[in-house]
Amino acid sequence: MTTNADVTIYNSYVDPVTRLERYHRTVIKGVWFYVDNKVSIDSDGLNAADVFKVRIPANADTGGATFVSPWEYTGKEGTWTIQADDHVAKGILDQDIERPSDLKKWKVQAFRINSWSDNRFGGLPHWRIGGA
Repeated sequence: MTTNADVTIYNSYVDPVTRLERYHRTVIKGVWFYVDNKVSIDSDGLNAADVFKVRIPANADTGGATFVSPWEYTGKEGTWTIQADDHVAKGILDQDIERPSDLKKWKVQAFRINSWSDNRFGGLPHWRIGGA
């Protein structure tokens, strides 16, 4: 699989002590990152939106972190997952976030995950992520 970028995934989880939503950061090196700029016209005028697509090869460099399914994910160090409403930013970010709006402050190309699939079978095993 052709790769063209690195990404940082921010997985959300509920802290069992404080019961607050927290975000765990995982850097993944060697992914395919694509943005499709969609434009439509309706009664309100011209509308534009970016549609993001990311493919993460099964052998991508996750810094030693292990993928776990969303229902098993607890925010434990050394694990990562893909789930709806988590956030992906293009590039290697070394900052943690308290809320997704932090990504907008840093003016990085980022999106919220709204779909994903586990395609770790066949000739090109990977995870596919979609979002806006």
